[in-house]
Parts: sequence; C-alpha cells; structure tokens
Amino acid sequence: MLVLLGLLQTTPPPLTNARVRAEFGPLGLVALTDVAQHAVYRLTRDAFSLTIGGTSYDSPGLPKPSTSASRTAVTYRWTAGPYRVDVVYELRPEWGFVSKQLLVTGGSAGGYHVDGVTVLDVALADTIRDAYVPGSHRAGLGTGDYGAALRLAASRGLLAVVQNPFLEFQRDGHVFTIRYQPDMDWRAEYGPFASDRGLLAPVRLSGRYVPARMLPEWRLGPVDTTPGMDEAEVETFTDMVRAFLIHPPAHPLTIFVGWTANDYQIDVATPAGQDEYTRLLDRAAGLGAGYVLFAPSNSALSRREESVDDWSWEHVLWLGLGQKIRKGEWDPATGVVPPSVQALLDYARGQHVKLVAYVYPVLPFAGNPAWLVRAAGDSTHRFASLGVRALQDWLIDKLVAFHRRTGIGGYAFDHTFLTYNGTSRYAQWWGWRRVTEELKRRVPEIVIDGRQAYQNYGPWSWLAGSYPHPTSTDEQPESFVPFPDLSFDRVSADRERYTAYRYRLYEFAPSEIVPGFIGHQTSRADDSGDMPSERTRDRGVVLTRFRARDWDYLGWRYSLISSIAIAGWNNVIDMIPARDSSEHAYFSAADQAWFRHWIAWADTNREYLRHSRPILGQPAIGKIDGTAAMLGDHGFVFLFNPNARRLTATLTRQELGLAAGSFWLRELGEEGLGARVWGLGDTISISVEGESYRVLAIAPVGRRVAAPPAPLAAVSFNRQIGVVDSSFTGGSFAATFSVPRWVFDQLAARRRAWPIPWTAADSVATWLVPERLLLFVQIAEPDDAWTASLRIDGRPVELEKAYSSIRRVPRDFVGFWADISALSPDPTHTLELQLPSMKLGQLQGVFLENVEPMGPLH
Repeated sequence: MLVLLGLLQTTPPPLTNARVRAEFGPLGLVALTDVAQHAVYRLTRDAFSLTIGGTSYDSPGLPKPSTSASRTAVTYRWTAGPYRVDVVYELRPEWGFVSKQLLVTGGSAGGYHVDGVTVLDVALADTIRDAYVPGSHRAGLGTGDYGAALRLAASRGLLAVVQNPFLEFQRDGHVFTIRYQPDMDWRAEYGPFASDRGLLAPVRLSGRYVPARMLPEWRLGPVDTTPGMDEAEVETFTDMVRAFLIHPPAHPLTIFVGWTANDYQIDVATPAGQDEYTRLLDRAAGLGAGYVLFAPSNSALSRREESVDDWSWEHVLWLGLGQKIRKGEWDPATGVVPPSVQALLDYARGQHVKLVAYVYPVLPFAGNPAWLVRAAGDSTHRFASLGVRALQDWLIDKLVAFHRRTGIGGYAFDHTFLTYNGTSRYAQWWGWRRVTEELKRRVPEIVIDGRQAYQNYGPWSWLAGSYPHPTSTDEQPESFVPFPDLSFDRVSADRERYTAYRYRLYEFAPSEIVPGFIGHQTSRADDSGDMPSERTRDRGVVLTRFRARDWDYLGWRYSLISSIAIAGWNNVIDMIPARDSSEHAYFSAADQAWFRHWIAWADTNREYLRHSRPILGQPAIGKIDGTAAMLGDHGFVFLFNPNARRLTATLTRQELGLAAGSFWLRELGEEGLGARVWGLGDTISISVEGESYRVLAIAPVGRRVAAPPAPLAAVSFNRQIGVVDSSFTGGSFAATFSVPRWVFDQLAARRRAWPIPWTAADSVATWLVPERLLLFVQIAEPDDAWTASLRIDGRPVELEKAYSSIRRVPRDFVGFWADISALSPDPTHTLELQLPSMKLGQLQGVFLENVEPMGPLH
C-alpha cells in the first residue's frame, strides 16, 4: 500500500526492508539497524539547518513538526519563518541505506536565495573511534568532501554522505555535520527547492583498507601506507551510487570515437571525405560498435577559423551544425538536415550504427544575453553560464529536439566548464547535472559521453551519463605520463586501468559507468607542436591529413582485454585501421573476428563484468595488477603485466572472495593452462609474460568446465638480456645474449601478414613497423635529458630516445631503443651499455621487443 497512512500525531512507524530498519522519533531518525548483522546505530540528535536570504533556520529552534508516512517514506513538515520545510526520509525495497532530503516551499513571490544547507546534523549514542573523509578537493573548482566513513566498536561503520562534491564535513566527538553552500537563486515556479539527498548506511567493516592515496603513476614509490577507506565502505558507497543511476543500460555500450583517428581532418562536404568517412563507419561496425562519436569537418556548414571556443573545435560540433546553432541560424526543432549530414546518418543507420554528436554546452549561444558571461581575465570572449536557469531550459529543449530531428544515438559533452563568474560554482554544477538528468529522463536510451570537465566532479555528477572521461585527461600522448613501454596501445591501456582504478576505489563509480579505452589517440601535432593546416580559397582553414596510419599491430590485443577487464560495460574503441588504405586492406579477417569475439564475450558475460573489481592493488611499475569478475563461486580473473620482464602473481582465496573448497582454474585464449585444480586453503602462483595478460576462468570442481585446447609446445626463450644487479645506480651494464632463428622467422612472417609500405616517418614511432627486432632499455622515471650509448659485439649501435608521442615531448620519454634487426640469428652476442647516474631500482632491464611468446606459461 503506497498511499499515505495519514497524518500522525505521535511517533511515525519504522521503515523496513530486508537489509535496513529505520526508526523514528518526534523530530527525526532515532535508530538505524543493519538487519543481517543485528547491529543497531542509535541517534540522540537528528537535525537540519537552512540559511535563506541571510537568515538561518535551525530545526531545534523551530516549532514541532507534523508527520506523515507511507510504506517507503516518512515526512516531517516544519515551519521555518515564511517557508515550509518537508524533511523526507526514504527507504526503498532494494536499498541498504536511508535517505534524508529537505524540500523547501513558500517565501516571497519574487523568489529567494539559498545560502547554505546542513542536511545531516547528527549525534550518535556510540563513540566514533575514527572518521575517514573521502573527497575531491580541487581549489580551482571549489570542490570539497564527499562525506565521511565513521568507525565504531565491534567492526561497525556508518557511511554518511550527501549527493554533491562541494561538502564540508565536521565532527566534534560523537556529533557530526555535513553542509554545503548552494549560493543560488530559487523561484516558486521551479517547484520545491530540493536539497541534495543525505544518505546513511550501516557498514560491516572488513579490516582491509585501500591506501589513502594512489602512488602517482609509474613512480617507484614508496607506496603511501596510510589507510583510507575500508573495502566494505567503498563497496557500500558504490552501491549507493548504483542505486541512483538513471535508466542504466541493459547491455554494454560499444562506441568508436572518431577523433582518435583524427577524423576532424576529413571534410565530409567533399565526395572524397564522404567516402573516407564511410570507410571508418564500415570498420567500426565490423568491430562491433553500435555508436560512432562523429566529429569530422564540413566546410559546407562551418569554418574552423570562425570557431569561438577555447580550442577552435566549434566547427565540428552538433554534426557540423554547431556554429549555425550558436548563431541562431539553424533550429534543431524545424531545420532541414543538410544533405552531407543526412547521407552519413543514413549510411550509419544501414550499418546498424548511430552517430553521437559532439557538443560544447557553454558556448555563447544567441537568444538570451542574460546567460552570457565574460571569461576570467579575458575581455574579448564570452561564454554561457550553466548557473542560469534559462540556459538550462534552452539546452534541454535543443538537445531533445536535435536528437529527434537527426535520429542520433547520443552526445559527447566537452568544454563543460563550471567556474565562470556571475553564479556560484555549485549553481553551475547543479545546472549541468539538471540538464543531463532531464535529458536522460526524456530520452532514456541516449548515450552520454562525458569529457572535460565532467570527470572532475565525482560520482553524483555521473548518474545520467554513460561514463566519465576514459583517461581522465585528454587522450593525446602529450596529456599524461606514459608507462615506459614502446607500444602506445599498451601505454594507453595502462593509463586507462590506472584511471579506472581511481574511478572505482576513490570515486565510487559502479562498473556500469566505468569507461573503457581500446587502442589509442593518434598524435595530432607535428614537430612544431601544432596540427598541420592550410588556408584554402574555397574551404577556409582546413586541417590536413596527418597520422592516418597508426594501428598498433602488436599492442591492440592487450588493450582490448585490458579495457574489457576493468570496464567491460563501456567498450570505447579508439584508433582503428580504416583511414589508411594499406592498414584497411591488410587488417585480417581473423583479427577482426578476434576483436568482435571479445566484444561479444563482454556482452555475454556482462553480469560477471558488472561485479568486476580490482585485485592485487593499483597498476604500478614492477608488479602485476588485475581484476576479478565473480558471481558467487565462479567467474573470471584478468591479470596484466605492464612491465617488460616476466613476473609472477600470487592469488589467494581472500583476494577473490571465494569460500572454502576446490576450484578448477582454466585459461581462456590461444594458450592453455589446462584445467588445474586449486585446492582448499591454497594460494596459487601464475606467471605472466612481460607486456602481456592472462584471462582465467574459475569454477568449483563440482561444476562442469569445458576442457581447454591442448597446450602448444613451449619454446623456452627469455626476452630479457642479462640481469640487473639490485645495487645498480648507473654506469656500465654488460651482458651476453643470442636471438634464436625462430624469432627472425616470426618477424618475417609478420612482414608477410602486415605488408604496409612504411615510410621513414613511420619508423620513428616504436609501435609501428612491427617486423623490426628492437632492443629496449626500460627505465622507471626516465629523464629526457639523459644520454646513453650502446655497443654490440664491440661495434657502436645507434641508441635512440623513445617517446609515446611522435614528437619529442620530455614528459613522453619512455627510455632508449635500438633497431637490431640486422643481427645474425643464434650466435652469442655481447652487449655493453653506458647509462647515466640513476636511483636504485630505476633500471628495469634490457629487453628484446616485437617478439611474441611461443607456448604457455605456468
């Protein structure tokens, strides 16, 4: 029975489900019970406060409230001066927490200004032994705490959060408050002013803690051992976020991001541009993509030099109609879709693909000068502020109309800056959240790809979106610190796993909204640091063809499996072999089938992937990382070794969350472990070849497990040359090595399978020309200013500096490399390396690259 039970003159009835029981007194919540654990949390105070128009209203000083109740909610109705404040407690059947929300009505006809809100003002009967405060403090954005994890006696915890990233948590003994400052105007015609929900969840602490801070990417350490959130607190927070996802998808999303193949260089106003883009669409569809983020140029509709955004990309927005929409020259509700755009919409539809439009929400749209503001420190440019209600309404209407007019599958929002003057940063964040959530409610199936600066505001910002930014920064190689590796697909995969680890354990993102990243963003800028361009007579300034050939032939499998392992609900496909005619022609049917197989595997096993979680700690240099996707006593384990040398992972029952018993362990893929039995109480050690991965299926012995293919015959070969002494701090490194003939046979076979007409410029990229035998000096925290020299068999060998970008950007330096393809097979060679002074542990080793392992590892 969902109707109100009536006005209550005394204590409201409790709210109860299978997980939580909430009990109430005359003024609010008085007890919260974890049903399964029989753990009771008693409150001696449950208050709130509001500051409106400079006047504060604290609930202990207000007249006593009246109450009403339904099966899932209890409401206290307070009078606060000219305002009515309904405090609504809610407990839905599936929730493991209780919600508290303030709804304000009344006030003057002209509206009012909400200065501050304290949603949770609580005193516990128990002693709070410890409190950990997670957050996302960015001074430039004004963000603060996410709430608090309170630790009590007997392994009991209480998670207290409010659904925004601008919080201030304070505690004095057993009393705590969580407040924030909306600093925003409100009018009666908007409906009640609704505070962000406060959530209280009981937690049974595990005693296993996530470090308070991640080790900065690819630093040697030491690791910060300060404990942060308990694993159970992380899981509880994540479940809270999952409970509020708006129309989450039933199946994983697979989307190709056109700009990672530099699609903006393609002018689809021309016949040649139409042909090239259909080739991209063909390849994306053939790899399993259902969506394509569409951002080519269209000189018939817009010009790059007329773009008004900070990055000069306006000409590719809204399927190329962005400049016209901003000027008010094309209305999504009534405008005719231009033929050059309609042709590609129709072609994509024929390939069962939907285009995703690229949009900047804060450009200075015509129509209402009230939403225009000046950028700080810039007197010439104006932008639109999402803190203005009129802009929010306009955007919602235009986005829905554009979707209906064109039949697109969604939007990629970028350049969404929320720090303009005129309204508070909270008001701008709230406004953008309103736009995305209302869009998703009106168009439940829509895809929302979140770019800058969506990723910076935490999980309560992401409830309507498909995922936040896949790499947390721009995907370009110059935008992040690379793992020391010669393959940019692997470098990008390692960055994505590092980012996803943070999203999962520090931003509490459920698997359904964690972004994948398959492949890489090909470089945009040449040695000048700019994108090559030319001014034409009839098309204005155009970006010329650059880096259309960039498929990482040896790195893409690692990248694909890495993405599925940590983010299999959002398969974000990047650079694909399509624009370059040779790459397009020689990308084999077998490779395409392998790619599609794993995309389909992710969909088939989506419930396992929904429950995936990181294991073995964060991705870092010198170790293996991984994920476990388990449903009860069976599932899958993914292991990744980003390092060049072979390493061993030790898995334990506790790490995987398995109960006592014996389990089959079976490897998926071309090489098999065989169906090994893992016995009661055991740990198991599994070797992972350098720059490689393993996928393992686990099931109880009682379950039938399909037998794997017979293992291939193993060939013993170690790619590492010599052994690095633990005391090495620079100077001479000497070793001997030989290269078996089968290695050169493998390289020759690869040349026949991938016969690309390479150029000298291609050879600069260490992930291209994979028929070369390369030598790699892998160094942690390498310094671009270093010099080194190499002699093989007493003769000097040119030693190059390796970068993850195709130009020399110091931060992108990953080590030294040499092309040693001219060496003769089988004889023993001597190696003499002179290296600069460095710290203990920096030299990771010297390795042969572009050699694939032969046979299984154990």
